[in-house]
Amino acid sequence: MRMMNMEPDSISIHGRIYTMDEKNSEFQALAVKDGRFLALGTNEEIQSLAGKNTKIIDLQGRTVIPGIIDSHNHLWEVGEKLSQIRLDECTSVEEMMALVREQAKITPAGKWILGMGWNEGYFKEVRYPTRHDIDKVTTDHPVILKRFFNMDVVNTRVLEMAGINTSTPDPQGGKIEKDTDGSPNGILRASAKLFARKLVPLPTENEIAEALKLAIPIMHKLGITSVIDPGLKSYEIRGYQTLYQSGGLNMRMNLMPSWHGFKDEESIDQLDYRANELGIFSGFGDEWLRIGGLKMAIDGGTTSRTAYMYEPFVGETEVHDYNRLNPQDLYRFFRRAQELGWDIGIHTIGDRAQDMALEQMDKVMKEIPRPDARHNIIHAYFPTEYAMQKMAENHIAAVLQPTFIYYEGELLFKDVGEERAHHYKPARSYLDHGVRITSSSDVESTVSANPFPALYALVARKNRQGIPIGPQEAITREEALRSYTIDGTWLTREEHLKGSIAVNKLADMVVLDRNYFECPEEEIQSIRVDMTILDGKIVWDRNQTSG
Repeated sequence: MRMMNMEPDSISIHGRIYTMDEKNSEFQALAVKDGRFLALGTNEEIQSLAGKNTKIIDLQGRTVIPGIIDSHNHLWEVGEKLSQIRLDECTSVEEMMALVREQAKITPAGKWILGMGWNEGYFKEVRYPTRHDIDKVTTDHPVILKRFFNMDVVNTRVLEMAGINTSTPDPQGGKIEKDTDGSPNGILRASAKLFARKLVPLPTENEIAEALKLAIPIMHKLGITSVIDPGLKSYEIRGYQTLYQSGGLNMRMNLMPSWHGFKDEESIDQLDYRANELGIFSGFGDEWLRIGGLKMAIDGGTTSRTAYMYEPFVGETEVHDYNRLNPQDLYRFFRRAQELGWDIGIHTIGDRAQDMALEQMDKVMKEIPRPDARHNIIHAYFPTEYAMQKMAENHIAAVLQPTFIYYEGELLFKDVGEERAHHYKPARSYLDHGVRITSSSDVESTVSANPFPALYALVARKNRQGIPIGPQEAITREEALRSYTIDGTWLTREEHLKGSIAVNKLADMVVLDRNYFECPEEEIQSIRVDMTILDGKIVWDRNQTSG
């Protein structure tokens, strides 16, 4: 039995507790005191510790795993989406417009209508929505409907407000799509989105805090106890701190300030000021709210066809540059971050973008060695052999989104072709090269943050329709769960605090409705969370909550 000498606040008995330590040890029972794991052992050993005020939880043979760590989750946007039109389940342009029509009925004329999450891959019309579709349901409101990633559609009113017309040139790193007559059709790709988005009033700190209050219970229901929220502006970080100071932040958060992404958002001097003059660097904070790495981004995505690839997308004859920063600036950005003690998480999706980032990272890390650096490649879709070797050599992690395999995997074939599609998010290859992988959802850029369909996708390498996506890249159940637990703590320098069930670590754990390690493979995607325990307290109990 492993323990400290204290009477527990609670004990959990009659379970199958998988610790995710180096041996993934299994225990029957555990004890918790002051939000930490106090002891692990047999039922008899742990029951002997109970005092008169100890709460007893009978696990009834159920499986317990550490709390899930979602390493790339836009949490406050999840809450924000609840106040907007949800478009992620729409199966047609017609259905989208019906939702806009209903919202227009209850929205005062002139006020913004915002929607989020559409994906043309699910539409029966097999096309993008345009301004013409939106104009048919309202011309009295400015409307922005955000695709699940890197593309918006707006109505004519917004184009007029933004001053976008036939003669407006494409911004660097973006594209204004046109009708056959040369007039803008309302589709704004990549950096062109900013023409419209910058017109929408920014949320207040209190509004961000309220959005977080809506989002956090959704994560608890899924067994998620820790989140890394990437690419935050200063006002968004202040929203988190507002909630934290009010005592309402019931989620362990690691915040990644946005240092560079879209060129016309902020000047380089402003970005350098943010990284340099704050007087802090990666790791500042406590077990509830901590500052992580700087979030950077190079390219876009695959289904929006804005990733920076070596070879064109299917049906195209050239590689387009929708990059969000100038390649020649990368060295300077990385070197400055390395000097100041910041970790870097950089969004690269195309193979060319990933090589570009790693070439400069490798150069900087050799010039300014920092053995404690926790740099990582976010998304890391199509690594070359060069990329995997450099990541292993420099201990650079890959932050993957197996949710994309599950929910959108079939869309790859039409965009990148079969050969590249089967090399998508190659978890097995990364591990075999000695590259650490961590897993995440990237909501709101996908349907759900649910980690169990994602774990299924890593283990079975199938999407939700059962279509194989790179079956040779399957990993074991233990490797997959490690990527959602203990390995996620490496990014945030919190290996000593959480990610496994061990004496004196934070008491974050999840009780499942079936055994993840022993159930049939196809059942992994259907696992449900019976109970989520955060800091030793039950924050979700399926038996006590409807839904």
